[in-house]
Amino acid sequence: MGLSRYPYFENPFQSVEEVKTALELFETRCLEKGDLRGVFATAYLQITHAISNEIKKESFNDNKWSANYLVRFANLYREALLNYESNTSRQVPKSWKVAFDLAKNQEGFIIQHLTLGINAHINHDLALALYDVGINSNREEKYQDHIRINHILEQATDNLKQSVSEKYAPILKRLDRGLGTVDDKITVFSISKAREHAWAMAVALSSARSAIEKSLLQSSLDEQAAVLSRLILSSPTRSTRLKSGIRKLKWVDRLITKIKSWFG
Repeated sequence: MGLSRYPYFENPFQSVEEVKTALELFETRCLEKGDLRGVFATAYLQITHAISNEIKKESFNDNKWSANYLVRFANLYREALLNYESNTSRQVPKSWKVAFDLAKNQEGFIIQHLTLGINAHINHDLALALYDVGINSNREEKYQDHIRINHILEQATDNLKQSVSEKYAPILKRLDRGLGTVDDKITVFSISKAREHAWAMAVALSSARSAIEKSLLQSSLDEQAAVLSRLILSSPTRSTRLKSGIRKLKWVDRLITKIKSWFG
């Protein structure tokens, strides 16, 4: 897959603008290559734009902290991608490995790729991002800013669903409807509750009295998110006949796209 060829992922993000630029470039690359990791990248880009707009409007109690929070969160995603590309699997969170493996194998449904990414990013990465940027000073204000992002996510959901649906495998929409569309089922696990759990885990990490305690909490995050990943994968997509049908539909989809390009 070769992310090393894309310099926008090589170095840690330093600003919100760098995050948006990198996600835009990665989304474009995924769409060009048929890389299904782009499903989550498209959704993540929509959310990042929405949060960035609120930061610019100074909607948070601590806009600088909120920006740092967004950047560190994005860097955890970047690190997971790079480590996967480098075959350093022991450094890739289990939930991200499940998501990236499914995309690499060109399997699964759009809703699964989206939900696997959301699961890994919220149920694994978020608590670590909060811990890294710090929540101890003015904790109540930071918590309110964390909650504010829940409302931004709710408002961004319609644009997110539309963007993902328009850009990925449109011919599969009817098939997806039978097995979970890009609709409100993306909250099959409540995103707001998952974010609340992430805050609680960040508090626990901040209160850890030793490196061992911190390590145990990090392992717990990894295992919990991995369990949810396996549940998301538990679907009829394991059927050999259905996989064959999906491959044929994708071939038809590519053929139709090519024919359309011939006629402008």
